[in-house]
Amino acid sequence: MGVRPLNILVTGAGGFVGRHVATVAALRGHRVRHLVRSGEGDVVLDLAAADRATLDEAVEGVDVVVHAAASLSGDAGHQDRDTRTATRRLLEALSRRNRLPLLVLISSISVLSVGPELEGRVIDEDTPLEPRPETRDAYAAAKLDQEVMARAVAARRGLPLTILRPGAVYGPGHCWNAHLGAVLGPVLLRLGRDGEIPLTHIENCADAVLLAAESRETGTFNLVDDDLPDRSRFLAALAPVGWPRLVLPIDWRLMLGAAQLLAPLPVVKPGLLRPAVLRARMMPVRYSNARAKAALGWVPRIGFDEGMARLLAEKRA
Repeated sequence: MGVRPLNILVTGAGGFVGRHVATVAALRGHRVRHLVRSGEGDVVLDLAAADRATLDEAVEGVDVVVHAAASLSGDAGHQDRDTRTATRRLLEALSRRNRLPLLVLISSISVLSVGPELEGRVIDEDTPLEPRPETRDAYAAAKLDQEVMARAVAARRGLPLTILRPGAVYGPGHCWNAHLGAVLGPVLLRLGRDGEIPLTHIENCADAVLLAAESRETGTFNLVDDDLPDRSRFLAALAPVGWPRLVLPIDWRLMLGAAQLLAPLPVVKPGLLRPAVLRARMMPVRYSNARAKAALGWVPRIGFDEGMARLLAEKRA
């Protein structure tokens, strides 16, 4: 028995995750409405600036909203506008609906706590949220605020809500992630060796999003693949393309000591010279995807070796 076709609105449908989710949704027989900020899409609008009537029209008649629109980089100002304000305006439009759709919010595993007590432990959905988002990077703080806003509307209006927290999503054109270290031209400072990199291949991620939409299973789920490499294995997989040319291993704890010494100074410091950011990216931990697999029936199809082989073939082409 097939899945009933749904009317699915994908925000950020021009982005890496949103584009793949929209493609998979159409292949599975769903009616997809692509919302993009600019370029080509069924709905072209800026969530942060569109008027009320335009927003209401955009969400009219949909069964599921996959909210993937967000700023992936930029300072606090960019995050305020393109992540927080955009999400708030979307939630306001959904709240005005008589029949509330399911909201599948694409959050991030970066919202979780990185306290020193978690070193060496398994990170899962029971791991506390970051209690001091101001100590983290602007992206993590904004994603945390997204979750807070969405949960408030779910509690107040009964909005069905599923929060998905992908790890570092990789795939065609997207390989690098901040868990590897610091880049200085052709040189990589590998700030640690142990612990898992929380990866999910884009196809695995899109599968999980569609399973959440189709099952209407509400809750919060971390999305990481089954086979998670450590930093040494990830870099070894990149060796055939000749990057990085040189890897300088540095114990992340030495960097942490330097970051703690610099913490009282009233100057803007790079992310890896801020203790909380350094722990979030480099502290050795492991990750669980058991809850997403059990509740959504998610089976990550693309393993690390296959995913990296595809990336290398793309780079050689």
